[in-house]
Amino acid sequence: MNLNKLACLLSISLFNANVIALESDYNQPIHVSSVKQHASLKTNTITFTDEVLLTQGSIKITADKLTVIRGEKPNHELMIAEGKTSVFHQIQDDGKPLDAEANKITYDVAAGKITLTDNAQVKQLDSQVNGAEIEYFLATQELNVSTDQNTKERVKTIFLPSQFEKDKNSDSTSNTGG
Repeated sequence: MNLNKLACLLSISLFNANVIALESDYNQPIHVSSVKQHASLKTNTITFTDEVLLTQGSIKITADKLTVIRGEKPNHELMIAEGKTSVFHQIQDDGKPLDAEANKITYDVAAGKITLTDNAQVKQLDSQVNGAEIEYFLATQELNVSTDQNTKERVKTIFLPSQFEKDKNSDSTSNTGG
């Protein structure tokens, strides 16, 4: 009996540690790797090119080119990922993956905000939203989507009601302890 309690406690502790790590993605160190790198001490910029990979906790950004502009204060960097298609990936607090892509992804570290422009798209499971610009706030996991004022295109969203039903059933099962 005591062994079961210990196993249960250990499982809960590991699960909570994983959730905490996801909530604090934006506080984790940022790691960047690429084939080439150019640094300018005069302008406080570093440009990474060819097969760029940025990671920060569960966050992953891949791009053809990444320009990092050093801020006035620590943790105030601005990172601009560009390429044919730049990709953003994060595991959210609920364990669901969030995937986004655009021709340009701007990561404002101080604001904890990712801005996707030019062919912007965000997907989560079977749901998807497209727009000219998508702002994603890491801490609150909220997004704003807007259109290009010069075109007649509108924001497009696709979602499956069955996915909401799965989430609803999952929530009610976890709330009843079963």
